[in-house]
Amino acid sequence: MALTKQQDDANRLNEGDQGVERFDPAAMHGTLLEAEHLARYWWASRFVSDKRVLDAGCGTAYGTEILAGAGASEVVGVDIDPGVVEAARERGGVGVSLEVADARDLPFADDAFDVVVCFEVIEHVEDPESILDELRRVLRPEGLAAVSSPNRDVYPPGNPQHKHEFLPEELAHALESRFKHVRLVRQHDWLGSGVLEDDVFASEREPLEAVVRKAVSKAPGEELYTLALATDAELPSTKPYIVLTSTADVRWWQERLAELAQLLRSHEELLRSHEALTRRLIIERTERADLDAKNLDLEARVAQAEAQNLDLNAAIRSMQSTRIWRLGSSYWKLRDGLLRRR
Repeated sequence: MALTKQQDDANRLNEGDQGVERFDPAAMHGTLLEAEHLARYWWASRFVSDKRVLDAGCGTAYGTEILAGAGASEVVGVDIDPGVVEAARERGGVGVSLEVADARDLPFADDAFDVVVCFEVIEHVEDPESILDELRRVLRPEGLAAVSSPNRDVYPPGNPQHKHEFLPEELAHALESRFKHVRLVRQHDWLGSGVLEDDVFASEREPLEAVVRKAVSKAPGEELYTLALATDAELPSTKPYIVLTSTADVRWWQERLAELAQLLRSHEELLRSHEALTRRLIIERTERADLDAKNLDLEARVAQAEAQNLDLNAAIRSMQSTRIWRLGSSYWKLRDGLLRRR
């Protein structure tokens, strides 16, 4: 039951006053969503040692704290939702400062940060280019930007909070117009199995050394999320970063997919029924139109016959009023009389 509630929270996510998606580490612990969010920040944390860092769109500031814990000299988190920022401030965090601000209009001077991180933010606004402009503005000339977006070709459609999900090439192009060097990195969800010693098996959130092998391949562009590094200096090297989570989460997703498949089947049945009714209605309308056309033709012929009859009656009356008709009529009466006398 606890897992069901947890997954239900994950399915709905959390929304702040601005209607923006929120990742809640407590409610979503042990879920695939948690692994996705943590993987991005742990991956980016290797670039922040002794740096002044901006976390644009920090939400509950879970990632801001990860960056601070990785040795950043200072991490500033900004979010548009005052309630979320206040709750994060109450929790506190060493080396972390939080401000209410819109990522499209950052309250910082030019060249204020060594590293800017903006994960799962730009897809939430109608004008994501304005966020990229601001990230470029507040980043120092030799600084590094790390940005992410769901891949529109792969990410499940229909999220009402997402205004524009970037294709990988779109994200690359948007950053290349602002930075000299850009490299895309692919984030995707995998199902795995691990063989671990007891101490590693019992650990949580601790880094571990392991040999990782992929049993299946994916082509660039088939990733669920696209991450990008952008700078005017030399791009740093990166290594794969993998976060493992509970397999129970997989069962939950399987159940949701099964429910979705059933809904799709029901929808297809309704579509087939609707199409059949539509075809029948078209046939009936066609038949009715044909019958209406026949009735109109018959009515026209009757009207024509009536008109001809009126013309004929008028011609007869006209003929009967002539002298010839009167003389002829008298002749035939006289003839009939003579014949009867015989």
